[in-house]
Amino acid sequence: MFALITACWRFICQNDLRTIWRALISRDAHPLLQFIKYGLCGVAAAVTHNGVMITLSLTVFPAGKGMLVDGQVISEAIRSHNLVLNNAIAWPFGTIVAYFLNIAFVFTPGRHSKWMELILFWIISAIGFFPGAFVVHWLAEGLGLSSTISQLGFVFTSVLVNFLCRKFVIFKG
Repeated sequence: MFALITACWRFICQNDLRTIWRALISRDAHPLLQFIKYGLCGVAAAVTHNGVMITLSLTVFPAGKGMLVDGQVISEAIRSHNLVLNNAIAWPFGTIVAYFLNIAFVFTPGRHSKWMELILFWIISAIGFFPGAFVVHWLAEGLGLSSTISQLGFVFTSVLVNFLCRKFVIFKG
């Protein structure tokens, strides 16, 4: 790992911004640059997912700690349920953004047919989603943590699985 970081740093120090930019947008980028690009795509997908989730949490299915519904504070059980529901509704939006950004900037498609690639992408996303849903429920209702902290647990849990599975199972690398 140290060798990868050192090689990446050497590349950045030895090249101008134009060369670094070309490397960043190339699918053949250094593994560390590829992971950085994956992270940036993940940020865009997370912003999309969390934007939908927050919008729903503030409007349709209240999920903020201490939110009032009909003049009464929602219970922890309802808040937890709504957090999971809002994440389930938001999940396809973030996944679609992640898929298109990943094939455009990070991974080389072609290991599988387009349909199989898309199906596998959704399966891998689900593998990260369901443990994330468990964690958001556990943190919100079980530990009584804030919705924001609970949501960070969801994001962290989901990201753990996705990069390696997508890199080595779905795409060519």
